[in-house]
Amino acid sequence: MHRTLLALPFALASPLAAQDLTAPEADLLPRVIDSLCIDLVEAHNGCEQVYLIANSQEPDTADLIILTDRRTDPGGEALAVIRQIAFNGAMWGMSPSLEAGEDGTLLLNSEQTGIGRHPWLQTLRIAYLDEDTGFAGFAIIGYHYTTYDRMSAAGFTCDFDMGSGQVRMETSLMNPETEQTETTEEEYDLAPARMPLHLWQAFQESPGPCGDGLSRFFETQF
Repeated sequence: MHRTLLALPFALASPLAAQDLTAPEADLLPRVIDSLCIDLVEAHNGCEQVYLIANSQEPDTADLIILTDRRTDPGGEALAVIRQIAFNGAMWGMSPSLEAGEDGTLLLNSEQTGIGRHPWLQTLRIAYLDEDTGFAGFAIIGYHYTTYDRMSAAGFTCDFDMGSGQVRMETSLMNPETEQTETTEEEYDLAPARMPLHLWQAFQESPGPCGDGLSRFFETQF
């Protein structure tokens, strides 16, 4: 019994030909760190497409880009483009990320947990505010920062709810005499505030009492 194998034309085509990227794709796609489709602006149909992209000039930072839903008219319109908004390291434990928060907010996470004595994690809570709030546009309405000492049980955490003005800090330090960890909690009630999203940049100091508390924490470590 003889079997005849038919050589189909598409089987002869090189698989590499179908895998080539165009020049714009090859330039952009490797720089994409994370993306998320999330409904941030109630007045718009569909979800806003959010991208984190490695900055072309400073690759250790990332750009945040927010576009309208591709199915709207006009689709893919830029709502926000913030260059160098987050740290973007080259090693594991240094990559920023996006997350859907509660109540239609966007969480922008960044970290440096790969190396060093004091790893850290930071989260910006981002919302779109309309004119009824007295502020129109994307704003940072919450801030979280935590760090710790790999050589001891020391640690520092700060949560700043800018919408309410409430700040909560917790500092844990090792008592050299008792060798016990002692934790101090602090709370502050400030006037509500909103930071325009475009003002935030990577490597800037923690806002409000968070920055003061972090400075005090590091003074005890060296």
